[in-house]
Amino acid sequence: MTHSDPAASIRSAEPAVDQRDERNQRDQRDAPIRPNRLTVSGAIALLTISVLHTLVFTLHPWWGPWMAGPFRTAQLPADAAVQFWALPGGFVVPGVLLALLILRAGRRGDNVPIHVPIVLGVWALLCVWMVGPSGFLLLLVPATLLLIASLRSRRGVPRRG
Repeated sequence: MTHSDPAASIRSAEPAVDQRDERNQRDQRDAPIRPNRLTVSGAIALLTISVLHTLVFTLHPWWGPWMAGPFRTAQLPADAAVQFWALPGGFVVPGVLLALLILRAGRRGDNVPIHVPIVLGVWALLCVWMVGPSGFLLLLVPATLLLIASLRSRRGVPRRG
């Protein structure tokens, strides 16, 4: 009576599994990338908010004095300080950079980590709580889109491409 060697049968099956995995990986690499629409939409919303914020605060008299430099050694008047923190010292540059990173991820079919929309949404709500209804309410749009995209990817809900 001959006993078959179970290790030999496993070894003989391994190349078939490896070939199948290799074919699947090759097919996935060759497949067109489907953008994640919710992530892309959230990025475009955040980019739009940043651009609109810039347009609203662009026209004011403090650009000249800021660029001339007298405030490097002197105290800023209150109006100049408020305007400074609203535009060049505000969230616009980080907002644009974040939006571009999110846009890149979305175009690759990826999501952002769930902490990104949570922190963005909590920050917006905290700012609304502090100053009342304002443009910060608009940040709830990209935060919600990104949160839905992250939650869908965690549950394994297929995207419609």
